[in-house]
Amino acid sequence: MSTPGSVLRAIGSLWFAAVLLVVWLVAMACATVYESANGAERALAEFYHAWWFEVILALLAVNLTAAVLARLPLTRKQIGFVLTHAGIVVTLAGAWVTQELGVNGQLPLVEKETAERFRIPRTNALTLVNRENKKERHLVLDKDTFSGDEVVDSRDDPPSATLGSLRVSVLRYVPNGRFVKQILDDNPRPQTAVEVTLQAGDAASKPSWLLPGESAQIGMLRTTLRPVSTPAELDSLLNPPPDEATEAQGAVVVTHQGQEYHVPFSVQPSAPPIPLGETGYTARVLRYLPHATVGADNKVTSLSDRPENPAVEVEITGPAGSEKRLAFAKFPDFQTMHGKSGAEGLKVTFTAPQDTAARTPIELLASPDGKLYARFNRRGQELVTAELVPGTPVDTPWPGRQLVVTRRFNNARVNWVIEAVDPTAQTRRPAVLLEMASLGESKDVSQMWVQKHSARPVKVDNTQFQIRYEEESVPLGFAVTLNRFHIGEYPGTSRPRSFESSVTIVNPVTGTAENRVISMNNPLKQAGYSLFQSSYDLRGGQRLSVLSVARDPGLPVVFAGYILTTVGMVVVLITRAVERRRIAAAARSVADRVG
Repeated sequence: MSTPGSVLRAIGSLWFAAVLLVVWLVAMACATVYESANGAERALAEFYHAWWFEVILALLAVNLTAAVLARLPLTRKQIGFVLTHAGIVVTLAGAWVTQELGVNGQLPLVEKETAERFRIPRTNALTLVNRENKKERHLVLDKDTFSGDEVVDSRDDPPSATLGSLRVSVLRYVPNGRFVKQILDDNPRPQTAVEVTLQAGDAASKPSWLLPGESAQIGMLRTTLRPVSTPAELDSLLNPPPDEATEAQGAVVVTHQGQEYHVPFSVQPSAPPIPLGETGYTARVLRYLPHATVGADNKVTSLSDRPENPAVEVEITGPAGSEKRLAFAKFPDFQTMHGKSGAEGLKVTFTAPQDTAARTPIELLASPDGKLYARFNRRGQELVTAELVPGTPVDTPWPGRQLVVTRRFNNARVNWVIEAVDPTAQTRRPAVLLEMASLGESKDVSQMWVQKHSARPVKVDNTQFQIRYEEESVPLGFAVTLNRFHIGEYPGTSRPRSFESSVTIVNPVTGTAENRVISMNNPLKQAGYSLFQSSYDLRGGQRLSVLSVARDPGLPVVFAGYILTTVGMVVVLITRAVERRRIAAAARSVADRVG
């Protein structure tokens, strides 16, 4: 049966220490390889800050402590041994203090920018801002839970924060996500949406949702959903007139003192003006612009031949001279006029024909009576139409392909949600699902996804809020203004040699200001923090100085451990040298007696 002494000797044995050191060295080697492939932040999370890595170091401390306790009571010869082992344990303790209580963040600044807070990269936080009174509330998220590679569902015990009448709770964490569009059928207003797919034998394309006016790639074919407002428009789309019957591009009507006069739509420079009855005015169409737009020179031109925004320019001549008016089919109450003005109480109206051309190879028509139709436009062939019934395949002009409407919503609403993607990617966009609850009269509850480094507006009980998801923000206790950032280069090259930031430090209590320079080998120490020149980057075309902000309460403990270990090793060397001399002297004494 083992005794406590034998257990201590086993735990503090050299063999156990060798095993722990081998495991630790292997872990360090793996961490180095992993860091080169995935970056320092990922290596910190997966190795250096992992629980199992801390367990290895803790076992090493236990091994060293047990090695000392197993040798009690100690002799003078073991003083060096004890000091060495105690120094290593103190060093590990200092490292633990740094791990748990130390601060290591970043402070990026552009020239003339002032900051009073810095960010801690591995610790995330939510910031709630009341946009009316500027009050803020910070919710720091547990870094072990909300910074890892696993999806976290915290609905049972969500971290929450309250600001005024708004309470925000974190329901879910995704380490790397992207927004995807979700279609729900709960819109209080009517809104048509259809989900379609193309079948080719036993295979089918991924179903895609279409909203009015939107197009999507369904298989190899572009598809559009086009709403139809009247039966006449539906008939013109299902039975478009032949090309030769579409010479007339619309109708122009001039109204003068309540009387309407129709002007023939003939865009010919040589066409004679048309008298407007006995009014003394004449009119003629000068230009037709199917896709009217105002250019940089404030002149109205047509971007294309498609009737996206049809308009006409009409010249009206009367007793007071001539004027030109632009009339838009889609905006009948909006007219522009240039030239001499003399036509009082005169209005020009332009009615454009329906655009019956198919806009994509497949066009779905949502009729006013709730039915669905398809128009198939295959180049070089006649337009083919068919009525669609959800769930029933319809043949298309493309051999072997059938169009299927899988679902139809009449009260569709777009809901953007986060979909989890590869969590080990070097560039990640973590996201959280938030629940916003009103503590006021409305008692409204809603949910919203927010990605890291972004902000979302929220309105609760007629109060505007903003929610930001970013790294934890920590106050410095003083203000830093970057006056100038300088990059030193090697002579004759453009390679950076050194970085230097000229800053002004302002004490908020006394108001005193002090100019300092922070360089790679010249840190700034202020209010318990050390600011180092870390690197630089670009932000909006401006050079960004990146300062590292550190506070290391374990550093004195680590230095004490180093000194203790060094002293112990020196004592061990001296003790062994003295012991060797004593043994040599004793050997010579024995030899003299024998001789």
